[in-house]
Amino acid sequence: MERDEPRQRILSDLARPSALAPFRIRNYRFQWPADLLTSWAFEMETLILGWYVLVETGSVLLLTLFASLGYIGTLVAPMFGVIGDRIGHRDLLAMMRATYAVLAAVLTTLVLSGHLAPIYVFIVAALMGIVRPSDLGVRGALVASIMPHDQLIGAISISRTTMDTARIAGALSGAGLFASLGMGPAYMAIVCLYMTATVLTLCVAWWRRASPVPQARPPAPHCSHRRCAN
Repeated sequence: MERDEPRQRILSDLARPSALAPFRIRNYRFQWPADLLTSWAFEMETLILGWYVLVETGSVLLLTLFASLGYIGTLVAPMFGVIGDRIGHRDLLAMMRATYAVLAAVLTTLVLSGHLAPIYVFIVAALMGIVRPSDLGVRGALVASIMPHDQLIGAISISRTTMDTARIAGALSGAGLFASLGMGPAYMAIVCLYMTATVLTLCVAWWRRASPVPQARPPAPHCSHRRCAN
């Protein structure tokens, strides 16, 4: 029994799942950086636009209105779940992040051309607010569809930690780029982050799960008229 104890310890150590085990899955190696860049861009964009609204308008009320526009999509979030079931969560998430890139590109063009105004910021924030609240839910649904069951908890934990750390890094990098280079170059970086996240999301190999085909009932056994009558 004493000789078997070291062997059991070795086997138990080998059986323990690694914290980085989810990265052995190819799809997760693409989704994880895509989620990281998206969360990073979210924080940069929120910080830069919030500062712009406060400086240009000087109104805390309008700043509060700008922040509240980011939650408009909670009213239509169930529809994103229906669309994800129809076209696939990978495709839906890629479309959402492509929308972020297009809206950020519009603001970048307005900044570089000198035509940016608070009203345009509110319009873009409202459009972004329709899509952004569903991003986290679609992420989780995609992780659940690409990860094995024994690694799902670890993948979700890593994704949650990544999102929290991206908030810190995104706020610091957004403030640094805005202070050193200005709003135009900072928004160009945001567009690059969204576009890279879209491409990485499309690299996830997702497939539609086939619905079970109802089996036909076996035909009733043939019987003669006399037996059926009896």
